[in-house]
Amino acid sequence: MSDILVIEDDPVIGAILNRFLSHAGHEVQIVQRLGAAREVLDSRDVDLILLDLNLPDGSGLELLRAIREDMHSTTPVMVLSGMRQEDHIVRGLRLGADDYVTKPFSPLELVARVDRWTRV
Repeated sequence: MSDILVIEDDPVIGAILNRFLSHAGHEVQIVQRLGAAREVLDSRDVDLILLDLNLPDGSGLELLRAIREDMHSTTPVMVLSGMRQEDHIVRGLRLGADDYVTKPFSPLELVARVDRWTRV
């Protein structure tokens, strides 16, 4: 069972992610703010981070930068974003995202991508 941290402020998307990922055998924790995400990441290791970029208390890109540069973490990070422009995708990947999925997304495709990173 993989431990996945989902950082997503939309409760509907969070519920969909929780349902599909839990059904696929993953342990899921959902937080809606960057501050809560930092608390989780400071207190324990996770196997994968699913990161929305537009959050109420800041940019997910800043958290991504901190994960890679400040925390020196190699935990896989998959960005989930409504930002579909090529420059946003390239910026996320260059900051250290391991994958970038645009919204709307197929929950089954997302689970397949998650399984690839977590080796379920």
